[in-house]
Amino acid sequence: MTAFSKSTTRLLLTGILGLYCLGYCVARLSIFTGVEYYPEGKGAPRQSYVTKRNLEPGQGWEYKLFWPAIKLEESLSNGIHNLRRR
Repeated sequence: MTAFSKSTTRLLLTGILGLYCLGYCVARLSIFTGVEYYPEGKGAPRQSYVTKRNLEPGQGWEYKLFWPAIKLEESLSNGIHNLRRR
């Protein structure tokens, strides 16, 4: 591959990732909602998850499309919240 095609490929992949992130941000604000779940009551560590409004987690094509971003957000949210509780 030439230097031109490598930079073009890198630029294309960066653009696709940017559009995916922008799409998730728009979907997160308009379609998805965050839910906090305390399995052992309010004093225990929480588990946060993202779901489509009025549906169980995992339902809908939007959830499947943005599944990697949702799991990243959930793990960061749970990790940060539970670290602060220690």
